[in-house]
Amino acid sequence: MHTMTSSTSPMLAMRLIQRLKRRQTKAPNAFTLVELLVVVAIVGILSAVALPNFLSQTDKAKATEAKTNITSTLKQAHAKFLEDGAAPESTIANMNSNYGTPTNGTTKFNYEQVSWSTPVWTIKAVGNSTDSGLDGKEIDGCINFNTGVVDIQSQLDSSTAVSCS
Repeated sequence: MHTMTSSTSPMLAMRLIQRLKRRQTKAPNAFTLVELLVVVAIVGILSAVALPNFLSQTDKAKATEAKTNITSTLKQAHAKFLEDGAAPESTIANMNSNYGTPTNGTTKFNYEQVSWSTPVWTIKAVGNSTDSGLDGKEIDGCINFNTGVVDIQSQLDSSTAVSCS
């Protein structure tokens, strides 16, 4: 049998302390599978809620380009009408040269006259093939040359009519 002497006791205590330190350093510092699954579920739920809102915002931003160009064209035509009484231009080439309307294919929209029934002029912007998400979608705008009233659709939707009477 081995007897403990005063010189072996500190050595045993030192070994015990070293063993405890090794156990502490070997403790895992990783995430458990359950924790990772909870995080993935939370991220999935958040993206399912946020993605549709984000996509609708991009469509609104694209529609703003068309609204800006339609507004500018309508106001330029109105100014020209007040200046010389001329009916508005009906072709995109003349709309471009007289009002600064973008020519077809240079933006995400093509512009065209819908109707001219004195004193109301209506034009529209139709999404072209440069953006597949806009292809065929349209936004209309009109101006009453007598009153200066302008009406433009608020979104890319041909079902809501504009009225400038």
